Amino acid sequence: MADATQRIGHRLALQLACLAARCLTAPAFERRVEVMGLHFAAPLGIAAGFDRFGRLARQAGALGFGFNEIGSIDLAATTRLSARALTSGTARLGINLSLDSDITLTALRAGLARAWPLADYLTLNLIDPRGAALLGIEQRARLRLLLAAARIEQQRLNRCERRVPLVVKLRCLPDEVPLELTELLLELGYDGLLVAHDPGPPATCQRYHAWQNEVRQAQACAQVEQLRRLCAGQMALMSVGGIQTAAHLQARLAAGAELVQVHSVLLHDWPWNVQRLLDGGKPA
Repeated sequence: MADATQRIGHRLALQLACLAARCLTAPAFERRVEVMGLHFAAPLGIAAGFDRFGRLARQAGALGFGFNEIGSIDLAATTRLSARALTSGTARLGINLSLDSDITLTALRAGLARAWPLADYLTLNLIDPRGAALLGIEQRARLRLLLAAARIEQQRLNRCERRVPLVVKLRCLPDEVPLELTELLLELGYDGLLVAHDPGPPATCQRYHAWQNEVRQAQACAQVEQLRRLCAGQMALMSVGGIQTAAHLQARLAAGAELVQVHSVLLHDWPWNVQRLLDGGKPA
């Protein structure tokens, strides 16, 4: 019953966001940032999982978001994405792709090639259950092989005039900061790292309220600072998990995150309240 209620609430929030986006025009925020060679109208975006197949897509810009990351979807499921639906609007568009542990190199290259012309940036998701096996010690050689192959395919696709950055999403728990994997991404030349500071779905009310704990927020910021020092400007750093207020947003940005994503706040506080997050999150 709880899962069904959450699904209904999610669908309702997405429907309201789409309706609001059609009725509003993009606000003029003075929060423009340049990250990974891309200009974003605001540093705040929508995390994967809210708008899985791009119903809102770039129209999220009308709500004040600088970007919207759709997905997570299988690399093979990129055939379901409509180029026409993904081109209307002002927000930057990311596509979050699940990196299945059993995927072949041929399927990996084909999936990236299908998603590449649709997105402003691509994210390989390594926190999805389908790819969790790749994080085991015994799978590190295969993980390196897949990540290297994805980078080679990105470089091949980027030889034309259009360049699409490649990001990897990793889990960042209190005692599990992904330093070794971050070093691997730096070695391979990835454009960005997206760190998730939460244990994953479901996005329950209990977890939403638990993020009001100042200790948890400070811990996430400390992790961002640690990873920022490791990335040292060589790789963009993005943060997701627990951002619900303007103070949370500003703290993540001050810690070193260049882009911040929200998800649960869209389910519990309605999508058009993003303006108060950005207005209240301006640096002093």
